[in-house]
Amino acid sequence: MTEPTPAANRAALGVEIARARLAAGLTLEGLAERSGVSRRMLIEVEQGRTNASVSTLHAVAHAVNVPLARLVPAACEGHDPV
Repeated sequence: MTEPTPAANRAALGVEIARARLAAGLTLEGLAERSGVSRRMLIEVEQGRTNASVSTLHAVAHAVNVPLARLVPAACEGHDPV
């Protein structure tokens, strides 16, 4: 079994963040305002182009009212997050 690449993990996490944002009825601008994370950073994270810090992920999770643990498993799909 091959391990997903870091880029694939970032992309999966970005998709999960975008889903949570849309489920919360937020635009990128709205999420930026609620989370305190810049719109540019949110775009980069949602598109899987950058690694988000734990504090950024926490702020996003809080802003969309989901547990941080719900956002992360998508990035670990296909391998054991040991």
